[in-house]
Amino acid sequence: MDELELRHAEAHYAEMPRDGYSGRCEMLLPEDLRGMRVLDLGCRNGKGACKLADRVGPDGFVLGVDPSAACVARAEATAAAACAEGAAWAERLAFARGCFEDLRAAGVEDASFDVVIVNSVLNLAWDLEGALREAARALAPDGFLYHAGVFADEPLPTAVMQAFACAGNVFGAARSQAEFARIAVDRAGFSSCSFERERPVEPDGTDIAEELIGRSFTAAVACARR
Repeated sequence: MDELELRHAEAHYAEMPRDGYSGRCEMLLPEDLRGMRVLDLGCRNGKGACKLADRVGPDGFVLGVDPSAACVARAEATAAAACAEGAAWAERLAFARGCFEDLRAAGVEDASFDVVIVNSVLNLAWDLEGALREAARALAPDGFLYHAGVFADEPLPTAVMQAFACAGNVFGAARSQAEFARIAVDRAGFSSCSFERERPVEPDGTDIAEELIGRSFTAAVACARR
């Protein structure tokens, strides 16, 4: 990512409401993460990262990354208060600020993680292809992306989707499963992309918008293999 693109991405995330972004917050996780190195992309206030740190155990490691410096600070405070072993949490859990499209800024090296987990908010990336490419770069061979997200049967026009992404609305910014898979495999470097745990879902709360009335959405986990 060049300097101009990075400025655009930083501005995009800075404009999002509520010092972050909305999400479905279901925190669906793979079955067994023991001993794995996990990147929690879009960690927000760190509750999910703390849960992941418990899942990976003493031999694993979790890095929570978020574009918001305020979220990262709150995540560090959450971890310090939530982890029963006191300061020892820092041995397997850390947080860093970085855009989804520029994980090097957060210290993420090539092939350094076994799993990248995203809870819903990948829909709101400034550049989905760039974010997926960075996730693929971060993964070791045979690693995988686990994205619990919202997908649209018929996505809105690109400009409208971008406006919804800036507003933090995961429904208005949703792509179809087919488009997500094409970007992941054809352009971002993943070898495959499948979907599981699918179910119908509707906008609620702050995600309700006139443009979304009558449209169909699916909550699913996208599992993209490196």
